[in-house]
Amino acid sequence: MTVLSVIRQFCARTNISVPTSVHGTTDVQVLQLKGLLDEEGMDLAKRGGWEALIVEAVHVTLAAEDQGRMTDIAPNGFRNIILDSFWDRTMRLEVGVVSGREWQRVKGFSTTGPRFRVRVRGGRLIVNPIPPAGNTWAFEYVSKNWLLDPNGTLYKEASTHDNDELLLPEALVLMGLRWRWKREKGFDYAEDFATYERQVSQALGADGMKE
Repeated sequence: MTVLSVIRQFCARTNISVPTSVHGTTDVQVLQLKGLLDEEGMDLAKRGGWEALIVEAVHVTLAAEDQGRMTDIAPNGFRNIILDSFWDRTMRLEVGVVSGREWQRVKGFSTTGPRFRVRVRGGRLIVNPIPPAGNTWAFEYVSKNWLLDPNGTLYKEASTHDNDELLLPEALVLMGLRWRWKREKGFDYAEDFATYERQVSQALGADGMKE
């Protein structure tokens, strides 16, 4: 389903004139729906680790504590690392992802390895102890990008084309768009919102391969 098809379906069900285009239109109602759709997608993407938004990153280590910016290491809209997915493939060892408290504890002691511990701080990946250069590290992360550009390679979190493809469950996006639109118009949206919340919880519980 695309941005245009979602908005067309919503309009048809809401007795609003069905648009032929979203981007480039001057229709204020369609522009409002486009803004609400982006808002819904961004919020829904944050609700959990949707399988469709999970991406693998592969990084070649530097001989330094600071391994670089996460936007370079995990360029597809990095949100957070999935715990227990971080491995040094060269040394065949798991890499520990630690909290700020654990990081400070590690830094308080002299550590030489072989197990590495990493933390994301200030948008950068830092590691202790310092690894050798050239090791292959890999991990999975959750992306904030819930849309796929028509070119099939660019992922993004706000729509720029009518044919941007949704990566999140279409039914949930439509439900979210409905209660947001009602709220914006000053209508009663409590029942729609409650139903939406139940459906989101159920969908997250069944999404992908749950343990």
